[in-house]
Amino acid sequence: MDTQRVALKLSDISPKFTEETLDEIVRCAGGKRCTGWKIPETNFTKGDAYLSELYRIQLTGEPAEPGRDEPLVVNVVVKTIPKNVGRRNTFRSADFFRNEANFYNVVLKELYRFQDARKPANPFKDINPCYVAYTDGVNDFVAMEDLGQYGYKTASRDKGVELADCLRCICSMARFHALSFAMKQQDPEAFERIVSQLEETYYSAALESWHGPFMQRIVDICKEALEIECTESPDRYTANFRRDAQAFLNSPIYGMMVELANTRNRYAVITHGDCWLPNFLLRPDQVRMIDFQMVRCASPVLDLVLFVYCCTDQALRDTHYDQLLSAYYHAFAELLAELGTDPQATFPSSVLAGELRQFGRFGCGIAVESIPLAQLDESYVPDLDRLEGTEPVPLDQILTVRSIGTQYGRRRLVDVLRHAYDRGYL
Repeated sequence: MDTQRVALKLSDISPKFTEETLDEIVRCAGGKRCTGWKIPETNFTKGDAYLSELYRIQLTGEPAEPGRDEPLVVNVVVKTIPKNVGRRNTFRSADFFRNEANFYNVVLKELYRFQDARKPANPFKDINPCYVAYTDGVNDFVAMEDLGQYGYKTASRDKGVELADCLRCICSMARFHALSFAMKQQDPEAFERIVSQLEETYYSAALESWHGPFMQRIVDICKEALEIECTESPDRYTANFRRDAQAFLNSPIYGMMVELANTRNRYAVITHGDCWLPNFLLRPDQVRMIDFQMVRCASPVLDLVLFVYCCTDQALRDTHYDQLLSAYYHAFAELLAELGTDPQATFPSSVLAGELRQFGRFGCGIAVESIPLAQLDESYVPDLDRLEGTEPVPLDQILTVRSIGTQYGRRRLVDVLRHAYDRGYL
């Protein structure tokens, strides 16, 4: 196999990322075998992934079509488990990679197989199957088609999403939920088999000592932001809201999140688990969902409120929140019906309202953690590969989180709590 002279070798990506892996990728992309590869300069920033390392690689392959002269070109993004053992153990990367590999290798394949058998008019295809997902806890990687070549881009992580993009992301999410809910209704045994392949990677009582001190630091920052904004803007934030928001921030938030994330009622579906803006790739006509390391079985509302509270501002929620809920339900019900399940009999709109009342607080807990982190300048993002040793380091000793220094950032957070208060979620 001819290869371009490059600084990186395949084994630098992962010892298990071999020329046989390249052949498998080319076959998945419609070719016969890999005939060459190169690793271009990457443009990922160090804050793009705490749990992983990212590489781009371009493959050339022998085409499968008879008579085709030009080689097949396959552009790939490879997400790998960190080489630094201290980093890997600190962030429990093996757990997240195992969950994602099981999603791609088992869950997504079965969901698409279920859908293909029912031939809906407008099938859900907003998650690209991965080429190869390998996991052993040390050499893990996930190799995906590089969607950047088709014009897909991520939106800014610290600005609210525009309404049109927000609607497209929410409808994509709703259709993903509908697919697994239809399987749950029509083939519950198959649904339970694939759900058994997933594990809770973030909100677990067993992880409270790992997460707790860091969460407390984040909560203290949120209390400070609440105090500043309520003091400076008493007309915007009422005394009753301030009281209830303070009570929420004084409550055991992580324990609440554990309870909500692990509640599986009759309406639970397979959820993305981390569906904020960086995990949606957008172009004018389509959306793609990526990064399934936190996929879980839970209320669909967990994804919905996570997205709304982390990715929209108060002005959009004030004007369009009911429109977002309506769009979500319409997209969910439409695909559900196309798959052969009656939405009015199994998941009427009143159920969505009830799930929001029960699980809406989850979005507040997510916002408390994610919004302060989203305000960080890249200079504050640690170089995780400088960690020494193999023992895990407490999160609060690595992730230096500072007070939210702008009114915009503070209001992003406080307005989430106010919206939840107004809606009866808090």
